[in-house]
Amino acid sequence: MPPAPQEVLTAVAPHVPAALVDPARLRTIAGWSRRLPPAFNWLGFECRLAAGDPRIDFAGCCEAWDGGREQLLAALARDPELCGPGPAALVRAWPREPVLKDSPSVWLEFDFVGDGPPAAFAFLCLDPACANTFRAHRGAERPPLAGLVAAAERGATLLLGHAPSARSIESLRRAAEALPASGRALHVAATPHRGGDDLRVHYALLARDVPAWLRQIGWPGDLATAERALAAIGDEFRQVGVQIATGEALRPVLGLEAYVARGPADFPAWQQTFAALAADGACDPEKAQALLGDWWGHTTVSLPGAPWRVAVHRQFYVKLTIDGDHLQAKAYLAIFPRYTLL
Repeated sequence: MPPAPQEVLTAVAPHVPAALVDPARLRTIAGWSRRLPPAFNWLGFECRLAAGDPRIDFAGCCEAWDGGREQLLAALARDPELCGPGPAALVRAWPREPVLKDSPSVWLEFDFVGDGPPAAFAFLCLDPACANTFRAHRGAERPPLAGLVAAAERGATLLLGHAPSARSIESLRRAAEALPASGRALHVAATPHRGGDDLRVHYALLARDVPAWLRQIGWPGDLATAERALAAIGDEFRQVGVQIATGEALRPVLGLEAYVARGPADFPAWQQTFAALAADGACDPEKAQALLGDWWGHTTVSLPGAPWRVAVHRQFYVKLTIDGDHLQAKAYLAIFPRYTLL
């Protein structure tokens, strides 16, 4: 089973840039994380990169294969208010219902707003071949479309507390059906705590395929801004994540995520991406410098509750949100704790 989140956060706290995560907020999240069970192979902070925007969210990915799911279920039995009714319903149904049991992971995200407890929502992974949190095994067959749509509809029903609109599921299906051969439909989420019943669906595509795919599915947003965002990300990022929002219709908001398992020292494209985002006004140069200079790396530590030493890998990835002709940038400070005998 994974290490305890609170112990992992204690280990990484000295490396968290204050320009990205206010130290007082870090202490709040670390203290609250004592409620979380040892169930997450990925943890991370979501940081807004615009100047003057200090909002921070926190997330974890629970994978089914190593006992994390059982730990999360046990934690919900002890603490039913841990993650809100929709995510809790999804986690409880995950190992039991045939349409969900092949999902390899569930993500939980916690929105920390003000001084109260965080509001939670969840992503259900739709692809049994998902090799890690971001992409599927290379060369693996895509799951049958009917099964993928059934899992998405059932997961969305649990997360919302009622059935999603037929149009939102049809939009999800059409978008998955229109994917090029290298594309995958990876996750579905719902965020009713933000005041709506829309679904958020995450796909993975080659960057070069994104504009044509958006046209094919009838995305109603500003395609020129989406292409500007792809240009800011740059050509070195071969595959990107694409998040669309759908309800009674496709929404014009779009998310684009860039990730690669190499840091600034050996992947110069990161510098180019952040320079482009700063020039566009989407990223505070001070925050970009803190991210590029202070975060990426790893340490091997002994944690009080861990049976072996833990290599704690610190990485990041970037998300651009397109809303009209405006770009917003976020960085995810990703934390991967892995047991090691060294």
